[in-house]
Order: sequence, then C-alpha cells, then structure tokens
Amino acid sequence: MITEKHTSTIEALKQATDKQQVMQIISGITNDDMAAQLQTWLEQQSPLEWDSTQWSSFRYALICLRGCPELQ
Repeated sequence: MITEKHTSTIEALKQATDKQQVMQIISGITNDDMAAQLQTWLEQQSPLEWDSTQWSSFRYALICLRGCPELQ
C-alpha cells in the first residue's frame, strides 16, 4: 500500500538528478516495511512511463534498497 510518505519519497526520487541525491533520499528511510513497499513499487515500474533521469534514479534507488553497502 502506497502511503503519503511513499508518495513524498517517490516525488523526491523523481526530482533527483544524481546518485548522491538518490542515496540521501533512500538513506532517510528508517522503516523496513516502507522500504519493502517502495522496493515493490519500484520493481513494478516500466521505463516507458518515465524520462531517462527519473528511470535512472528509480533503478539506482532499487539497487540501494536491495543492499547498497553505503546503507548498511
């Protein structure tokens, strides 16, 4: 279930322009359930729905959520 907190995180990811910004957004997620739900949402997205910068941010966020060493 996507909540208001998810929506604000997704909007922030849409606006991110580089990996550092994505990392800051993802590192702000402290709830494991929220991270899992966001990961599921990201996995369901199609590259055809987003511009290349947004898609890149989403893919990097997904990599980070799956176990980016900087977050552990």
